Order: sequence, then C-alpha cells, then structure tokens
Amino acid sequence: MAARVKAMEIACVFSPDDYRKYLEEVGPSADGEFAKGFQYSGSYCGRNIEKIYQKAVEHGVYPSLSEAVTVFKKAKHALVITGFFVLHQKGAEGPKGAFGGCETDGPLGALAVLRALCARGVYVSLFCDVHNGPVVKKAYDTMMKYFEANDAGFWQCLHTFSRCLPFISSEGSIEAAVTQKVFGDKTINSQEERSLCTAVELGRALEEAWGATLRPVDTLFALERLGAPYRNIRGRDIGEHTEPIDCLFPLVEGNINEESRAALARMPLEALRSAAHVTVDAKSLAVGDGGNEVGMGKVVSVPGVGDLSPGGEFAALSVNGCVRSCDVAVLGTVSNWAGSAIEAACHVTWPAETGYVPAMRSSGSALEFALLEAIMAKPTLAVDGSHNDRPMSVDGLNFDPYHREFYDNLWHLAG
Repeated sequence: MAARVKAMEIACVFSPDDYRKYLEEVGPSADGEFAKGFQYSGSYCGRNIEKIYQKAVEHGVYPSLSEAVTVFKKAKHALVITGFFVLHQKGAEGPKGAFGGCETDGPLGALAVLRALCARGVYVSLFCDVHNGPVVKKAYDTMMKYFEANDAGFWQCLHTFSRCLPFISSEGSIEAAVTQKVFGDKTINSQEERSLCTAVELGRALEEAWGATLRPVDTLFALERLGAPYRNIRGRDIGEHTEPIDCLFPLVEGNINEESRAALARMPLEALRSAAHVTVDAKSLAVGDGGNEVGMGKVVSVPGVGDLSPGGEFAALSVNGCVRSCDVAVLGTVSNWAGSAIEAACHVTWPAETGYVPAMRSSGSALEFALLEAIMAKPTLAVDGSHNDRPMSVDGLNFDPYHREFYDNLWHLAG
C-alpha cells in the first residue's frame, strides 16, 4: 500500500525523466516498483515543482502524501479552502470593480479531498468568498447532482457530512468589542482588519451552515489558494481581490519574504482561529504547484528555493513565495492532481465508511470533465490561470489528453 501511495506522490511532481535524474542525484530509492513519474508532470510544464520537491527533501522537509492522510485520519471537522482569483476581461464586473474569476486549478482538487473525508465520516466545510465562491459553489453543486444521479448512497453521505458555506467578504464591519478581544488595545492596520473580518465572517458562515450541530474546525486544508504576500505568478499584488483566509495558518520561520513576514508577525493566530470557530491547535495541510499558495512557505523557505523562477515575465519565489506555512505540504505539477492523489491515497490506506470508489475508477475522469465543463461555462466563467482564452484547460494543459490520462493513471495506481 505504501508503495502505491509513494508512486502517486512521485507522479504528481516528476516526469519519468525527472525521476531518473532525481535518483541519480539522491541515490537508490525505497519508493517501490510503482514509482515511475507521469509523462506530463514536472519539467514538462516548466514551473520547477520537481526542483522544489528535490530541494525540500535534501533539506529534510518532506512533502508527503502519506503523512497528509495520517493527519486527516484524526480530523473531525475539516475546512477545505480553495479559489485563486485571476484578472481577465471575459466576464461581468465582480467585487471591487474587478473583472476576473476563479481559476480552474483548485476547485476540482478541493472536492476530491472533500469526497475522501466525507466517505470516512469527517465533517467538511467548503470555504467560499465573494471573489471565487460562485465557481466553487458551481463545482460543488455539479458534483452533488452527479452523485444524486449515479450513486444515491454517496450523495446522501455528502449531504450529511459536507456544507458549501455562504460567501464571505473581508470588507464587513466588526464590532469594537470583537476587535478588542482579538487584538487588545493596539491600533490595527487594514490588513489586520481584513483578516479579522474574514475570520469573523467565516465563523458566522459556519454557524449558518451547520446550526446547532456545528462542531469546531480542527483541520485546515488549503489547495491552490493564494497566500501572503498575495502576488501572482508575475509578481503582481492582487491582495485586494483575495480574502485573507490564510490568516488562520502559521507563519513560516524566516528565509523568505522577510518584509511580508514581519508585517504579519503580530497577528494573533490563536485569537483569529477562535473567532472563526477553529480550534487553536488545529492541524494545517496545504497543496500548491508554484510556491505562492497558502502553506507553501514550508518548502519555499528551504535554501535555494527562493531563487527559482519559471523564467521570462514570471517572478522568482523570493518575490511571490508564500510566507504562510503548514504542518503537512503536498506538491503537484497541477494542484488538482495532488488533491485527487490525496483522494486515491485515502482509498488505498484508509477504509471508507461509504464506498464510492468503484464509480471513480470506472469514470473518475468523466466526473472531473463534467466539473471542469460546468465551472468554465457562463455565468461563472472559471479560466485557465495560464491561458484564460483556452476552453477545457487547467494550468495550460487541455483536459484531453493531459488531465484525463493523469486521473486514469492515478486510479490505476490505486489498484
């Protein structure tokens, strides 16, 4: 079982050629006979994920799929966070007059993790904000309709254990007493105010969604979610279009974006978590494919990673690398792929209370295709974050053959 999970981890970050070179440098591996990489992963896409993974491992930081599953096994209520806002001119005007929408990488992978957890009796809340919420909710609703038509038993499981939360904003008003409770007597800046508002709004959304059955969130999971300093791949600051839900994640300890880290250092993590109905000792997990996503500070802070850049017009991670860390990081050439790998790894190592995997093995790529088609259609108009004019595409890769082959390969590895 462990060998199959490791093979999934390797497939997420290495092409076969990348993996051969990796073994030449690090020496013989105990990854097992299934570990070979995936033809469209790693250097095929040119975003350095294979280099980030290798540098992290060389410095004793292990992006581990199996460790992610181990942490999830202890969860009672997980908050699943996704949504990366992309500026474009395709759709209607959004919040703050911005023209743009959620990118296609994120929602599908987040829902894969949601399914895996619900099937094992873990309660899951799906985070939605005013910028990305329309796409995230469309994906969730489409998934629910899919299982209602194809697997009524699992649809009931999802209905029982998951909630797609009401949209939240970071621009609401906060009572003075609440500010005092979280920050004390000090004067807070706009970033701290937005963070507090996001935390309080999340708490209210959880109360509305779960009512009297609400239990505190004890596990935080972010997938392809932009984190502080909120700079996209080109280094552009899009913080005003990003609700700072990453305020619930710990700061990295130095070595990257010191100015941004220092500006956030006085935020009271435990108090913000309490305001959001999150336990102060909540475990945190994160998935990213570039380094600017929530939680990726865990690997971006590794020596040498900050110098990496996709090249050309794109920024080095010393500019846009996220300063928020996590307990467990999982890397993927495409973040959606890593989310699906967590789902498949759960199947291999953690028996489900409600089975649904036979349907995924026979038509998992069909579900992912349906979700992608739904979120890219009007009115939500999710876009490829690399090429916003491409239909049925994620991270510059068309669904066929790239994504379909990955999903089919993944469920083959699941056995």
